[in-house]
This record gives sequence, structure tokens and C-alpha cells, in this order.
Amino acid sequence: MPVIAFVLVRTVPGTSHELIASRKIRGVKMAHSVFGRYDAVLVLTAKDLKELSKTIYEVVERHPNVVHTETLIAMPYSLSEVKQPVEKQYRIVSFHCPSCHNLVEHGSTICPFCGYVFQ
Repeated sequence: MPVIAFVLVRTVPGTSHELIASRKIRGVKMAHSVFGRYDAVLVLTAKDLKELSKTIYEVVERHPNVVHTETLIAMPYSLSEVKQPVEKQYRIVSFHCPSCHNLVEHGSTICPFCGYVFQ
């Protein structure tokens, strides 16, 4: 199964656009300049961790404008492993009065706090 990684990159100020041109690097599927703590985000794919680390260390980190990288490796799983949550049914035992917003017992016809008549 291929490895997918998100590489967060800090560059020399004003040079992230040069790194974005690295979409031409083998394994880089997407590359975007971003605002925030990092200047760019690269999405890489590789056949295994060895190939991924080689691309990151020998190509991305050696780029002259790269100051720092942080790599997030995606944990793939098959859809059969995903457990669907069972919907829990709830019984309404109280509700808020639309007039005074106090909590009223379900089945009441009149709010005991303000006298509002429920229809």
C-alpha cells in the first residue's frame, strides 16, 4: 500500500513560490503556499517509507530556501475497518418553554413558570 505524507514547510520569507514549483518532483501530488506557521504544504506519495524519506531528505530539505520541515504520515485503512456508529435513540422527557425558556416536563399543556399554553 502506498504511503501518503503531508509535508509542512517553512521557507526563507517570500520564497515559498519557488518551492511550489517542486510539483515536478517525483512523488509530489500537490503543493500549495499557505498562511500561518508554515509557508507551504506538499502532499507526497511513495511506495514505502524508505522512498518517502529519500524524497524528503534528499530533495525537499536540500532545497536552498527550505528552513524547516515537518512530515505528517497518513495512516491508511480499508473501508471494511471503519465501524459505523449506531444511532442512539433518545426519548424527550423535557423541553424549553418558548416564552420563558424554563425547562418543562414533556406532556405539559401549560408552563408552570409563566402560564404559557402549549398547543
